[in-house]
Amino acid sequence: MGILTVTLNPALDRLIEVDNFKVGTMHRIFDEDKTKVSPGGKGINVSLYLEQLGVPSTALAILGGLTGRMLQVRLRRECNQTISTSFLYVNDETRENFTIVDRKNNTITTVNLPGPFVDEKHFTLFMKKYKALLSNTTICEIGGTIPTGIPLSIYREMVKMAKDAGALTIVNAHGEPLKYAIESVPDVIKPDLRGSKKVLGKELKTMEDYVSSAKELISLGAKMVVFSFEMKNDIVATKDWVYLFKMKGEVKSVNFMGTGDAYIAGLIYALNSGKDYFESARYAMAAAIADELTEEKNIGGIEGMEKAMSLIEMERVSQ
Repeated sequence: MGILTVTLNPALDRLIEVDNFKVGTMHRIFDEDKTKVSPGGKGINVSLYLEQLGVPSTALAILGGLTGRMLQVRLRRECNQTISTSFLYVNDETRENFTIVDRKNNTITTVNLPGPFVDEKHFTLFMKKYKALLSNTTICEIGGTIPTGIPLSIYREMVKMAKDAGALTIVNAHGEPLKYAIESVPDVIKPDLRGSKKVLGKELKTMEDYVSSAKELISLGAKMVVFSFEMKNDIVATKDWVYLFKMKGEVKSVNFMGTGDAYIAGLIYALNSGKDYFESARYAMAAAIADELTEEKNIGGIEGMEKAMSLIEMERVSQ
């Protein structure tokens, strides 16, 4: 049983902690603990979290330039033998994402760069790699932005190819790439709502909006739909039920990066273990909570995820 994570536009993630951050001024950082660099991009993050849960995966990605080499070195430092890699190299630089955290004022500022240009020749080679890897894939996770040169409709083709190969498909994306992915109906859809809370052309404002949009995606053929709702809660839907998964009480977040990817890793862990969608949603949210409670991108292993189960409560909100 093989798990494949796909990252068309990975990034080198840089997190900087600056107390009383102000725009237009100089901030000097002297404490090395206030800066962190890690390999990133949705699929790569998912593979890193899966490793913490003891689940092997293959990470397929496009890398470029010195930044891409640095990302690869960092990835090798942070993983052992449970992550196999299949990288296609292009000439342009892999992007960097910058996150500035001001803990005193409880603010997060992010700047995400666009990524490399991928020409037709390299794109064709990438798709050949993807097709070959699908022959041994049971769960395929696709997510994130798409670099320049690759059509925004590519997720539609990639989802179709994975489904034709018999793999369960999971998509975590936003905007046009998500719209095209939906046309091929992934098994699990988790829209990335950080930039825009619009799905299927509709703005999501109330709980009713989230529930009706989730049901619409299920009616198209998706098996499970997950919407982040009010920051730390989730609306989760299948053909049989719609639940609101909530965090109990106040939980102080320590980590600000990758919780959505931790969620998907927890989901894959559970589905790969044969659990149903309801139980898998519990494991997924527990993984996200565990990630919030630990430094950097860290679930704390299976123990950390299972411990976070006690912080979840569920409320059925629709049939």
